[in-house]
Amino acid sequence: MPSDFLRSNPEILEPSPRPRRGLRLAGWTLYSVFALLAIGAGAAAGLLLVYSTNLPQVDDLEHYRPAAITELYDDQGRVIGSFALQRRVIDNYDDFPKVLRDALISTEDKEFENHWGVNTWRVFGAAYRDITSRGRAQGASTLTMQLARNLFLSPDRNYKRKIQETLIAIQIERRFTKEQIFTLYANQIFLGHGAYGFEAGSRYYFGKPAKELTLPEAALLAGLPKSPNDYSPVNNPALALRRRNLVINAMLEDGKVTAEQATEARQSPVVLHLEADPNSLAPNFVEEIRRYLEKKYGSDQVHQGGLKVYTTLNMDWQRAANQAMQDGMAAYEKRHPGVPKGKAQSALLAVDNATGDIKAMIGGRDFAESKFDRATQAKRQVGSSFKPYVYTAAIDAGATPDDTILDAPTTFDTTSGPYTPHNFDGKFEGMITLRRALAQSRNIPALKLAERVGINTVIDYAHRFGITSNIPPYLPIALGAADITLMEQVAAFSTFPNDGVRVSPRYIRKVTDYDGRVLEEDFPEVKDVISAKTARTMTAMLREVVLHGTAASAAKMPYPLAGKTGTTNDYTDAWFIGFSPQITCGVWVGFDEKKTLGNKETGAVAALPIWINFMKIALAGKDAGQFPTDAVDATAAPKLAPKPAPVVDTPDIKPGDGEAH
Repeated sequence: MPSDFLRSNPEILEPSPRPRRGLRLAGWTLYSVFALLAIGAGAAAGLLLVYSTNLPQVDDLEHYRPAAITELYDDQGRVIGSFALQRRVIDNYDDFPKVLRDALISTEDKEFENHWGVNTWRVFGAAYRDITSRGRAQGASTLTMQLARNLFLSPDRNYKRKIQETLIAIQIERRFTKEQIFTLYANQIFLGHGAYGFEAGSRYYFGKPAKELTLPEAALLAGLPKSPNDYSPVNNPALALRRRNLVINAMLEDGKVTAEQATEARQSPVVLHLEADPNSLAPNFVEEIRRYLEKKYGSDQVHQGGLKVYTTLNMDWQRAANQAMQDGMAAYEKRHPGVPKGKAQSALLAVDNATGDIKAMIGGRDFAESKFDRATQAKRQVGSSFKPYVYTAAIDAGATPDDTILDAPTTFDTTSGPYTPHNFDGKFEGMITLRRALAQSRNIPALKLAERVGINTVIDYAHRFGITSNIPPYLPIALGAADITLMEQVAAFSTFPNDGVRVSPRYIRKVTDYDGRVLEEDFPEVKDVISAKTARTMTAMLREVVLHGTAASAAKMPYPLAGKTGTTNDYTDAWFIGFSPQITCGVWVGFDEKKTLGNKETGAVAALPIWINFMKIALAGKDAGQFPTDAVDATAAPKLAPKPAPVVDTPDIKPGDGEAH
């Protein structure tokens, strides 16, 4: 029986073939899975090897210095200008307020304090969205990954860049603390309108440092990194508002703000205080410094090196100069309604007598329209503001202020024929003192003095005062036919209140590099020009110009003042160069092309009011000092002996024929 049973049931003696086939199939499946995993791992390893080749070394970040703004400071340490390719101000971690840090982390990277450079769940989520939407690699970037991209990689959106971004982020996290990473990010990120980093962004959008940001302001800035142009409150205020409120909501979800704080912040309007062009206060002054710095240090260092330039300018004086110029030219245009506005030009320069520091400077009415600097580059006939050099030569030759000279019709013989000058008012006063002749800007006495001392001697004195422009040896030069810059005239006149010492004008006091090391320190260049006795005598005579002469409208000011007006033929140039014991300031008014300003537009009418309005502000509330009173004993000095008239060649040069009263 058993054998028959076994024969009829052979499967009892031999295993069924089906389990063997199932085991083989399972084995092959498992093998395939492992093989695929191995292939995937190998491929991934290969990709990582390829993409990690030549990756930047993050150790270099220890010495990383982003392109920083070169800032210019006035004499009180206030910013008056800057140069930059990227407008960035470097801050430390503690300079970024907690409200800004919370806003940024809640919006861009909630797990910033905990992850190792990559937020794994966000990566998988972003990958899933990319696959299902057939999009390209997007999203999931932590702050560290964004930093890696901004510092080392291109903005292209592809998987290769994403892998490299991840690898660099992991290196950064291993090498630096969270505070260091946040600080690097906060100083690097672009926030629109040329602002890089949150300090520069805060200054641009709100006109204040980052540490003073409010919750709504911090939230608005924190919303910009995602798309600075789209969310710009300047370009798209409505979109910027919605984005700001999303940031506030994220902060509420993370417990960074209370419900009450969030509600109040969301309801507040977006209020901007856009930073003005930092170079708009004194554009010609800033431009002069830029040219100097680029020539000495190179463009890259100036625009990316974060230099600190301590200038001589005073912001308050510059504002006063700008206002005085604006008012003065508005008054001119009111007197001449037919003159097109931006057309008549003007320039102003003010220096500290003792140091040569340029305290205020205007090179023209509209720097955006014309960058030509009329304070330093324009050479114009100076009219009777040249006469002090004639009188200085005469005083040094032995004349005194109370010596007399005949103001009467005179003809000078020249190789070009007879030269018959006239006074501005067409009248003659007869025998007058030199003091009165200068105060009233009489032309005939000035020419006679120049003839006696010799025109070459007068020109030599002008050069001793620092006039570098070429001056031809013609007698009409005594009346201001020479072309001279405003800078030259102002520097020269500062010799008088300085007891005969000329201090060269300077723009810069000190320049330091990114680390605060002093690159240069400028000290005034000093030169003896005339004796203190002569300087004091001339100061006293120029004081008469203000008290009783052509600049008498300035006599109302309660300060010791002196100076000289200047007007050229046909009223093409109007000047006033004047000084107090501490300040010398010069003003020029005219057209770029040599055409008349209009009838009676003299130095006293067109230029002097601008000078007065500036000096009122510059001297207000300060001890104006006094001019030395021990000038010269008028009876002690010998009289200037007359000399025979030389033969003087006078080409086609129009002299500045005098002054208005």
